[in-house]
Amino acid sequence: MASRFPLLFCGRSSFRSSVILRFASSTTNTTVKYLPLSSVSKEDLGPSILWQQSNLPPGSPKTPHDVVAFAVKCAKILSVSSSAAGVVMVPVLSSYLWEAAAERPSMMAFAIVANSFLVLLSFTPLLLHFLAKRFPIDVHYNSHTQTFSTIHYSFFLRKYARRFKKEEVVDAAKAPEMQKVWIPLATAFVHGTPLLISLDRNAYKDPAAFDSLTTNVEIPANAD
Repeated sequence: MASRFPLLFCGRSSFRSSVILRFASSTTNTTVKYLPLSSVSKEDLGPSILWQQSNLPPGSPKTPHDVVAFAVKCAKILSVSSSAAGVVMVPVLSSYLWEAAAERPSMMAFAIVANSFLVLLSFTPLLLHFLAKRFPIDVHYNSHTQTFSTIHYSFFLRKYARRFKKEEVVDAAKAPEMQKVWIPLATAFVHGTPLLISLDRNAYKDPAAFDSLTTNVEIPANAD
């Protein structure tokens, strides 16, 4: 009877060890697809493949991508600032309108319309974020690992990297997710997320990387 306990203990130990090893192996094999840009090294990220003012000779004008990226940043700043103002002002204004409507029933219709407008105004920043996050402010490519990284702003203007392989890019015209999004505005889907990737070959300083990125995307004849 006593000899069974060491065997039982050893069996439990080996079982726990196998579980730990399996968990560790599954953890190491898991690839994080969307993570803070600060957690990715420059070597792992690879160089930018887009023409930007930062990688052109001094005195060069802004590229079309720079203009759009600046507009996206302004939209994000407006989204955050209006959200902060909405959190403070909307409850106060809504409470004031309902109190006025309670005292004067004739103002009830106006109070309902005004509160509906305030609710719509509160959701506008979310709509801006919903659209702006689709546009990558930069695209990097690591030729050694053949991994692309599109850089995006979070709601609070933190930079995040979406990492993927060329096989994971799906043409928006063929992606089943296109039928599920509220606003069907995208050129490609990656991990089920809509992206507004530029299909203008002239916007990329690395033509080979562009060809790899758009392997599964049908480029219109007038894309450039």
